[in-house]
Parts: sequence; structure tokens; C-alpha cells
Amino acid sequence: MVDAFDAPVDGGKVLEQLLQDSGVEYSREDARFTFVFASRGCKWKTVCVTSAGMACVYAVHPAEVSDRASALDLCSELNSTLVQGSFFLQDGHLILRTGADLFSGCDARETLARALEYNAAAMSWFWTRISAVADGCPPVI
Repeated sequence: MVDAFDAPVDGGKVLEQLLQDSGVEYSREDARFTFVFASRGCKWKTVCVTSAGMACVYAVHPAEVSDRASALDLCSELNSTLVQGSFFLQDGHLILRTGADLFSGCDARETLARALEYNAAAMSWFWTRISAVADGCPPVI
């Protein structure tokens, strides 16, 4: 018999409870959650994919990039400054991916909340630079 401390943490259950308690409107399809974050007048889609013991958080910038090379240069530059996660380009959008390892049911909610907060803070911090590149302006150094 597996006791509660040895059982894998259900990331979907933890995230769903966190979002409900926070009043965040979201949609869920199996292990995929989608919702909107906003900060300092900026809004973007966030997608979380969960499983036993982990969650991946993807912040998707709403504008489609016009210059792929500039966007990739910016991803490389921003990735060199991030402590966690990475930016990448997919389907013409800049995306920030971070994750959370949910080792313990005792702190899974806090760990997941920190991962969401870090993801949102990084997206917000780099918003002006991401938006400029998405609009076709060269990266600002």
C-alpha cells in the first residue's frame, strides 16, 4: 500500500484547486489548462500541462512575430538572463516555458504558485522587448 506521502502528486488536481481558490477563469481539457494572465496592462494566454509530479507553464505572447530571425535572437538573449525556463518561437509566437516539479503533496500548491508567479513576472518584465520584436522592431539591448 502506498501512503499519502509516497503517492505521486496529481498536478492537475493541485492546479485546479489553486485556480479556483484564486478566482481565475480557466478552461480544462484533460491535463491541459488554459487561462489569461494580465499585468501592467498586458494580457497573454497561459497554458499549463500537468501530470503526476509536474507541471509545465507556457506564457504565449499574443502578437505574431514578423521577423523570425530577430525573434530567435531575442529568445537567445533573454534565455541567457533567465534563472528558470526558456523562451522559444512556435507557430509565430514567442513563448516562455517554465516548470514545477511537484515532489511533495505538502508543498505542491506553493511550488506551483511560485512557478506561475515566476512565469508571469518574467513575461511582464520582458513584455516591451518581446512586443517590439513581435512588431518588427530590432531587439533592444
